[in-house]
Amino acid sequence: MRTEQWIKSLGGHAGELYVAAELSKRGILSAILPKNFADDDVMIGDRKGTRIGYIQVKACHPDRANSFYLKEKNEEWINADDNQFVVLVSLGSPKTNGKPEYWVAKRKDVGKFCLTHSCHGTHNEERRVYIKNPKYPDASLELNENLKKWKEQWELFDDFLPKNKGD
Repeated sequence: MRTEQWIKSLGGHAGELYVAAELSKRGILSAILPKNFADDDVMIGDRKGTRIGYIQVKACHPDRANSFYLKEKNEEWINADDNQFVVLVSLGSPKTNGKPEYWVAKRKDVGKFCLTHSCHGTHNEERRVYIKNPKYPDASLELNENLKKWKEQWELFDDFLPKNKGD
């Protein structure tokens, strides 16, 4: 059965909220940006406004999909600035009260991944990142290597942590 768009939008919003909560838990200021704000979902920064960054959140719902949807246009992320990030969030199944899982990467690294994806150079615009690919378990090995490297890589945001009391 096809999932309605408003339900997919709720999943995306949940992913943004989970990411903002994880950042707040670590002491990093964050704000969820308006929908379709220049390909960014969350803005992060320090209290003084001297450091600022942007996060694109990609969420998947394990009861409906086991992959994150990236596109050919995301290959352009290879030119992203160092303050631009991507967080992939698997929301966790409500059926099992599952916890969310996170993969954190610099946007340029996700762009590099898209350039090396097996669909690069074809007419297929999809650059799916599979958590598990039951149809092709061996084909997802390369993708899983990226996911292993990006798993819970919250230290990428260390520059945004408060440095002194009052920061």
